This record gives sequence, structure tokens and C-alpha cells, in this order.
Amino acid sequence: MKAQMKSGPGKLKSLARGLGILLLSLTVGKASAENVRVGTASINVTMIPMAVARERGFFQQEGLNVELVLMPAALNIKVLLSRDIDYATTVGAAVIAAVRGIDVRVVMLFIDRPLFDLVGSPKIHSVAELKGRTVSISSRGGIQDAILRRMLQQSSLDPAQVTVLTMAVPSAIVAAIKSERVAAGLLNPPYNFLAYRDGLKNLGSAGSFMRLSSAGIVAMREKLERNPDQIRRMARALIRAQVFVKEQKPAVMPIMKRFLGIKDDELLSQIYDYYRASETADGKIDTALAAETIRDALVSERIAKEVSVEHVFDFSYLPPRR
Repeated sequence: MKAQMKSGPGKLKSLARGLGILLLSLTVGKASAENVRVGTASINVTMIPMAVARERGFFQQEGLNVELVLMPAALNIKVLLSRDIDYATTVGAAVIAAVRGIDVRVVMLFIDRPLFDLVGSPKIHSVAELKGRTVSISSRGGIQDAILRRMLQQSSLDPAQVTVLTMAVPSAIVAAIKSERVAAGLLNPPYNFLAYRDGLKNLGSAGSFMRLSSAGIVAMREKLERNPDQIRRMARALIRAQVFVKEQKPAVMPIMKRFLGIKDDELLSQIYDYYRASETADGKIDTALAAETIRDALVSERIAKEVSVEHVFDFSYLPPRR
């Protein structure tokens, strides 16, 4: 998919100018189609259902003209609250917002495992060997902090025994591992696979250590009550896209190539397989994982209260599983 710059009306247009938000058209508009804006923090493999739903015509068949609005993760829920976007894809931010008391709901999940590898220097042979060493992640206080902490703990290593260095750019993390400035770093596709080509080592895939929901569809509860038909149509299109991804790798590969801007077929194949292994079966997660996700958010936000699964997750808009 070639991203097309497209300005939106009202406050979002002004916000886009001030903050560098990009509006990426995912459909060819039709006069009778409903315009829908979906906020996302990045164009990566977790957004493949969105690209497939567009290119296979699933959105169009549901009467939807969908735009991906690219903005920093921290802004997704704020802009959702302002009603300048209809939906967001940042599930982690939505769960935190919900436990803080914002009336937002997670209505669909694309994946149920984190798509990160802990990549290390060839001199490091296990996660346990990171004791007393420096590990790099892209940002603090979010999903990567939680992933690294869990991987260290499950490898019998106290997270306090590892120094964490933040580097915002994945390629900088790769360079730091090569130069031995850091011993390891968390990397997502395609950077993990590119690092392995350069001789770096996979110390463990985060999905083998934990389940975690980080990408899907989020909406304000008021939006769901006001326009339930629209979210049902969004969900139908995206579930069809997920099924297509699972079953039609040869047809999905060129869509990924256009959407991600990656021409290397071998690399794309690796990314596809990595994503497919983490994709949810039907857009849902089980109650136990949902409750665990809420508990993690409460701990990270230092909030001492009970929050029910129903207050955060609502999968009732998804089509019944066939």
C-alpha cells in the first residue's frame, strides 16, 4: 500500500499540522460509504488485517471508507476522546485509560502474544547471562518494560540486576549490540530478522514467555452505544481479513510488501510466519488473559482498586465463530 497524505476536517486537520500526524488512506472513497478514522502508533506487521481488509475489498463491502491516522501512541486515546478519530489500535494505552476511569472498551484483538525478540551479542548464550549487563529497549514505562521484566523474571533473574538503556530507534539498538555497548535489546520485525543476518543471537521470543494483547480495535463506550452497527461491520471486515491472512499466504505477501514497504521476499516470509503464530483465532482473548492484562495495568499505574473484565473488554460486537 502506498500511503497517501490526506487532510481531514476540523480539529484533526489542525492537530495534524501541529503534531505531524499522518492520515493514510486505506480505501478508495465512495459517495455512499461511511468515513471511518482509526488511530495507530505505527505502520507495522500488527496492522496487516487493516491492509488486507482494504485490498481485498472487505471494508468496501461493509460500506466503510477507512483511514489509518498515524500519530504517537501517547496521543491515540486523547484524540479518541476528542472524537477526531472513531477507533484506535493501541490496546495497551486503552487498558491503562480504562483502569484510570476513562470509558473506553477493547472490542477486538489482532494478536495475543508480543511480537518482540530479545536479541543479544554472539557472546551471550542465555537470558540469565545478562546479569550485571546493559539491555536496550525503545521506551520506558510501557509494553517493552513489561516484556523485558517478564523475560528476566522467568529466567530466574532479578530485573534490578540489569541496567536498562533507552534507544528510540531500533537500528540504533542493533548497532549498540554489535559494538557491545549493550549486551542485548528488544527488537520487533523486521529488525530482529535483520539482526540475525548480521550474526546476532536470538535469546528468546517474548511470545514464548508471555501472552499479551497489544494491537486491536478500541472505541469509546459512547461510540459503541451510538453506532453499534458500524463497529459490527468493522469487526466483520477485520475477521474476514484475519482468516484470509491465516489461509492465503501467497496472496497476503504482496499486500505486506506494499503496506510495509519491504521488497525482500525472504524477510517478508519470516515476518508473515512470525505474525501468523501470534494472531488471535477469532479476535478475542480468554477471560484469564484479559484479567491478567488488567492486573498488569493496575500494578504499572499503582492503582489499588478492582476493575472487572467487562469494564475494559467487550467482544460482543464480533461475529460468531464459524
